[in-house]
This record gives sequence, structure tokens and C-alpha cells, in this order.
Amino acid sequence: MKPDKENVGLLEVAQFVTFPPISFLLPYNLFMPRHSHCQGPRTTLLAYGRPLLLAMLLIVLPVRRVLAEDRADLTLGYYIEDHNRVEVWSPALLLETDINPHTVMRLQGIYDVVSGASPSGAPMTRKTRVVTKEIVTTQTSSVVTGFNTISGATGVPAIQVPISGTVTKSTKTLQTSIVPYGKPYLPMQGFDDQRLGLNLEFEHYAKDWIYTGGVAYGNESDYESLAGTVKLSRELNHKDTVISAGASFGHDWVLNPTLHEWDGKDTLESILSLAQVIDAKTLVTIAGTLGSSCGYLDDQYKYASVDDVIVHEKRPDARDKRIAMVMLNRAFDSLNGSVEASYRFYNDSYGIAAHTLGLAWYQRIGKYLVLAPSVRYYEQSAADFYGVKFAGQRPVFSSDYRLSKLDSVTYGVKLLVKLSESFDFTLAYDRYAMHGQDGETPGEAYPKANIFTAGFKLWY
Repeated sequence: MKPDKENVGLLEVAQFVTFPPISFLLPYNLFMPRHSHCQGPRTTLLAYGRPLLLAMLLIVLPVRRVLAEDRADLTLGYYIEDHNRVEVWSPALLLETDINPHTVMRLQGIYDVVSGASPSGAPMTRKTRVVTKEIVTTQTSSVVTGFNTISGATGVPAIQVPISGTVTKSTKTLQTSIVPYGKPYLPMQGFDDQRLGLNLEFEHYAKDWIYTGGVAYGNESDYESLAGTVKLSRELNHKDTVISAGASFGHDWVLNPTLHEWDGKDTLESILSLAQVIDAKTLVTIAGTLGSSCGYLDDQYKYASVDDVIVHEKRPDARDKRIAMVMLNRAFDSLNGSVEASYRFYNDSYGIAAHTLGLAWYQRIGKYLVLAPSVRYYEQSAADFYGVKFAGQRPVFSSDYRLSKLDSVTYGVKLLVKLSESFDFTLAYDRYAMHGQDGETPGEAYPKANIFTAGFKLWY
């Protein structure tokens, strides 16, 4: 539905400034690697498109649709960690069409191909080898080697006195033992996995009200998920203000390796957001999220050392989350560019508190190019039940490095090329580096990666 020229409001500003990445509004753990049966990570937004995440896309962002034309987006993401530890290919397709002048339908599909190796959670160890040694034991004993005859007086028999000596006997045996050698290393586990995610969304415009609903489905070898989302938005002040409220519910089926059966997890998210045009060049967005998960919340392929025995981790069976985000978009005509600055606070019942700062600059170059360098910093405290090793039995414990005290930096650049009125092309590169901050978790656990993205938008 095309807005009328007199009341474009928020939509007019949205053509030049950008909206927040979904990761600023959702719990950080959704954007950390989730290991499948082969420990493969989910590392990019495309790869993280599990149903709940896809569903939350419907309720987070302000209204952005400006043109009435149908649209197709095709994106290919490629993630590669240093030393080829993990590799992820993530093609995604989005189709958008107007069912009628007031209703829009969007269909999105995401397919991940993941391979490599990832830390299992077990502590640092060393390689071992079997060593066989020949053990020689010596036994010495006394023996009689002869007699001395001592003659007595006439008529007295001679006396036989024994002569003592020693005999040494050697015995050879083979002894086998297992001995460590080489430098300590972090236990890794190889994997090769694929997953498919689908998301269907409907958006209906009724004067100043916007109704949105959707459903999402994801499937992989050891994980299946189904989620639904509803959102209600109201445009105010000649469309300069958009207030949105929404909720998403998801149910996951997880293959429990301990019980060798499928287990369940339920997640409920709710969000309230405000997007406000301050003036013709400035947009402020504020959003808050509450979430709750319950059921089987363990990573089924993460382990920990308890009393020097490697066992499956055990996390709490419930988790509450609280998120607050604020973002400023500001256009500068004199510089022919715009800035995007954002901050996000995250806190949950695991004891994790996290802060995320983001900054991006969008520079127009001529009529057809936009160059966008960006940087993002993230830090979090450790979960209350995190540790490298544990002594004694306890109800919850995990050695998953993603729950440790850590920080990360992502910086990169994006190039947007407008080839025609109906065709846009995008290329992007990001460098991602995570670092541990507790002084205990091995540094080898934290990934560093290069992320490449290419895609296009076609209006027809």
C-alpha cells in the first residue's frame, strides 16, 4: 500500500536511515552458536533463522513498506572461522506480494549447510599413546654349593660343613601403560548438518492500524520447531509515531541424547516498541522485550567435567529474559549520509547481564552507491552455574563457553548498489572476534570468523 505524499512520516525517513538489526532486540544466546547433533554453530542472522527468531522479525521493526510492487530478496551468507574450524553456507529467499490494496504476504525460506568442529565443553586435555616396556625383576637366594669335611679325633666321625652361596634369577615381563604427550588441546567434535527454516507472514493495513500475524517452522536432524506471532501497530501524529505491541510463542522438539528420545521446550516472547520521527532527518526507536522459556533447555551436545568425569551438562529448566533497546538514526544532508547508533541491555535469570553498542555510517556516493562501515561491541557476565570444571555433585552446571564472561567485536563494511529503479545489489564483509574475560576458560574456545554476504532485491 503506497502512503500518500502528505503523510509519509516515518516511512519517508525510513528510505534513508536504517532500522536496528534484529540481534539488538532479541536475547544474545539466539545469536550464539546453537549446536546441532554434530555440534554445528548457528552463526549469522540467516543461519539463526529458527522459527522463533523468524517470527520475532514480525513484531520488532517499525513499518518499512513504501512501494506497492511485489518484491523478491535473495541473500547468500558465508561464515568461516579461522583455521577452517566451522563453515556455514546460508542462502535465503524472501518473496513479498500484495494480496489486495490493504494486505501484504511475505514468504521466507532459509537453508543452512554447516560443517566443521566445535568445542564440546570438556576441559583441556592432551593426546595419549600406549607405551609398552620390558620390566626385568631380579631375585637373589641362598643355596648350598658344597660341603667342607672337618676331620675329628681318632674314632670320631668327620663333620660335613655346608658351603653357602647365592643364585640370582632374572624374570622379564611386558608392562603396558597409557601416557600423555604433546601440548594440551581443547576437545573438539566434527559435524556436518543441514537445516531448513520457513516463515509465512501476513500484514493488513486498516487506516491507522496495522495487523500482523505469522507462522514459522524449522527442521533439522535433531531439532524441530514451530512458532507463531501476532503484532498490532498504531500510526499516530500524521504517521510520525508508530506504537507496536506483539507476542510470539514457539515450541521446540529436541532430541535428548541421554534418554534417546525427543524432549520439548516452550518459549514465549512479548515486545513493546515506539518509533518516533523527531524531525525530517531524525528517528528514535525504543523497544522492550520480556521472554520466558521452560522445558529442556540444555544444549544436548555440550559436556562438563564433574569430579574428573565427563558428563552431559545440566541447565535450569526455566529461563526468564529482559531486554531494552534504544536507537537513533540521523541524516546529514551536508555529508550526504546518515548515522545509526544503538544500545541494548540484556538480563536473564541465568545471571547473565549483557550490553551491546552499535554504530554505523551510511554514506551515499553519487546516485547509485551507498557505503556503510559499521562496528558493534558486546560484553556479558557469566551464568551463575558456569565453570571450567566442577567438584562435587550439583543440580545445574555447564562448561559451555558461550555462558562464560566474554566480549566480542564485529566490524565490517557494506556496499549497496542501486542498479535500476527496480533492482538493488548488496555486498558485505564482517570480521567477528570473541574473547574470554574470566581468565579460566581456554582462549581456543572463542571463535574468530569472517562473514561474507551478497544479495539482491528485485521489485516487479
